Amino acid sequence: MTAASLSVAIIGAGPAGAYVAERLVRKNPAAQIDVIDRLPTPFGLIRYGVAPDHQGTKNIERVLSRAFTKGDVQFWGGLKVGADLSLADIQANYDAVVLAVGAPQDRRLGIAGEDLAGVYGSAAFVGWYNRHPDHFDLPVDLSAAGNAIIIGAGNVALDVARVLAKTPAELSGSDVPPDVSRQLQSAPWERIRVVGRRGIEMARFGVVELDEMTRLAAAAAKVEAADLEGAEIADRALAEVWARMATAASTGRPVVRFQFCWRPEAIIGSAGRVTAVRFRRQQQGPDGAYFDAEETVEQAADLVVSCIGYAAETCDQLHPAKGHFLNTDGRISTALYTVGWAADGPTGTIATNRPKSHAVADRILAEVTAGTRSGRAYLTKVAQQNRASVTDFAGWQAIDAAERAAAPADRVRLKQLPNTIASL
Repeated sequence: MTAASLSVAIIGAGPAGAYVAERLVRKNPAAQIDVIDRLPTPFGLIRYGVAPDHQGTKNIERVLSRAFTKGDVQFWGGLKVGADLSLADIQANYDAVVLAVGAPQDRRLGIAGEDLAGVYGSAAFVGWYNRHPDHFDLPVDLSAAGNAIIIGAGNVALDVARVLAKTPAELSGSDVPPDVSRQLQSAPWERIRVVGRRGIEMARFGVVELDEMTRLAAAAAKVEAADLEGAEIADRALAEVWARMATAASTGRPVVRFQFCWRPEAIIGSAGRVTAVRFRRQQQGPDGAYFDAEETVEQAADLVVSCIGYAAETCDQLHPAKGHFLNTDGRISTALYTVGWAADGPTGTIATNRPKSHAVADRILAEVTAGTRSGRAYLTKVAQQNRASVTDFAGWQAIDAAERAAAPADRVRLKQLPNTIASL
């Protein structure tokens, strides 16, 4: 690195971090960009958050890969900020630092029974069936699970319901690992409920994702006609999907039933395991606000997955507030920036985060002056101390090839865990 080269460390190799690197190197080809991730593999949410049966979405990895093959951009996987190196040291050795660490923590329901066996947040449960290193060994047992309750009214709730409801043939071409496939096949599902606290018009399901629920091979997706009465659903295509669900037969198994205006009040269990969820009816007042009604109901449940949002976690000594790092248009403090869900909370899509990440990259280029800091020389010393665990982008490409080669005939890859990645 020359004295005139801008050095930037990006913490987090998911889409938002990759988009920042892409923009920086395009606008300033001489910039030296180091992308650090605690996991040995890049792409974060794409690899471990996108549903395993949505391989078309996961294919954006090919586009994001370009960020690591243009200009002077290097990937440093397997280095954890706060353990292997400190945020303060990174700031001292780079002209600018960007936090792109996402929002990996589940937002809790805050009700009794949330810690019973069989109750999971969506980050943990999705991480389990996506083989995330933090969650692959989640204690999940679906062998006697006839009833599932999924709490939430966004696309993550749809993802969970769809993965549970699909037949083995429908999961062909996915990257669901064999142990998870065995669990899913063993589950004797009768009913999967997707429950929203407010009215159907407040649900944040995508049209394509909701319509996919009506086209499952064995399962039947249903909504009560009463939930549609008087509802002002602005999206006509979405309204049409709901109308089809309301009139569809319930002959399939499992039945995936969408229910609205029910607030989870308590999770009930026996012998330490979930058996039911108690809901309280919600009513809408003249001002549009929802309030508790007298009516309650208990619904049987062998599995509960809460899909109500995510929050950023502490990065070394820097703590988030209200689920994200406080910032002004991506700037936390002098030469310290943040992007993606770490900056804004779990909002938007992969595509909508791109222009925001580009805007922060442009701001860095406008505000930060290249100095004579150590940059990559510092990181190289840290990596040498952790040599066995550090992965560069060529290492990731080797992992990718090995996973694809090891995949069964009906899978696109067999994801490896960090302890086996080291031996590849």
